[in-house]
Parts: sequence; C-alpha cells; structure tokens
Amino acid sequence: MDISGQLTEHEPAHEKIYNPKSNRMIAINGQVYRKLLFGGYIHWREERLLIPPLHKLLILRRYLSFISYRIWNIVSERSLLAVVNEKISLLQVLLKANWHDFTLCQLLKLCWEREETKAYRNNVLMKFLHHPNLAPSKYRPSALYDAFTKTNALGPEGILALARAFY
Repeated sequence: MDISGQLTEHEPAHEKIYNPKSNRMIAINGQVYRKLLFGGYIHWREERLLIPPLHKLLILRRYLSFISYRIWNIVSERSLLAVVNEKISLLQVLLKANWHDFTLCQLLKLCWEREETKAYRNNVLMKFLHHPNLAPSKYRPSALYDAFTKTNALGPEGILALARAFY
C-alpha cells in the first residue's frame, strides 16, 4: 500500500464489505456474507453497500445514518431514484426506513429537475389522482393532473407526502 492508502499493483485486493449488523468488515462470498444474504440483506454491488433487510428498521435506520454521506454522493452523482440490484430504488429504501422528511426533501431537491425525477413525480401524482380511496371529486383526474403539473403546485414535500402513502 502506498502512502495515500491506495493499493499498489503488486498487492491483491481482499474483497471486503462493511457488515452493519456486527459493525465489522466481512469477506465478500464468505460464510457470514452468505448468511446475511440468505437473511434478506441486499448487496448493492455498484455502490459497494450491504443494505439490511427493509423489515429490520432499527438496523436499517442506524446504517443509513452511518452512510448518509454516501447517500448524498449517490444522489448527486446518479439519482435518488437509483435502482438497487434492479429491485428497489434508493428512495424506496429511504421511505421504508421512515427516513427524515427534511433530509428526503433536500435529496429530492438535488435532482428535482432531472428527467427521471420528473417522470417519477408524474407517476406519483397519477397514482394519487387515480387511487380508488381518494374522495370523489367534481373534477376529472386528468384536469387535476394538468392543474398540478402546469402550476408546479406540488414541491418535494408534497410529492414525498403522496409517495409515503404508496410505500
């Protein structure tokens, strides 16, 4: 290893990942790693993160607090809608963990004008306006959709409030 902490060409890289359950580094494809995957943990290979199961809220929230700087980097470089292993978006993980609304709004503002975020906002609004439990309205859902989108009435806070209803 050189003085900057980078591996040199002559050193083999030992593939390890942080285990949020034990607060230690573990070998990828080792016995503990396989046991965690079997127990519902998700290995997000692109970001080198081991995400706890979504139903273990205490561990998940603690872990997300621990890696919050990485979350900001992922959102700024990619998107809050980055998909983890073609299954679930980062936003859905944060919503399932009941992440802080203020932080989620700030993350959403970071990528608010990106095309995929606009498509997501439209999708959430359409789900809301066509939801069967929505109180009947004298307006058509398409007219409400046009009114909301053209006036940009729903900011990040409104979209997150609607999204929480669906996740």
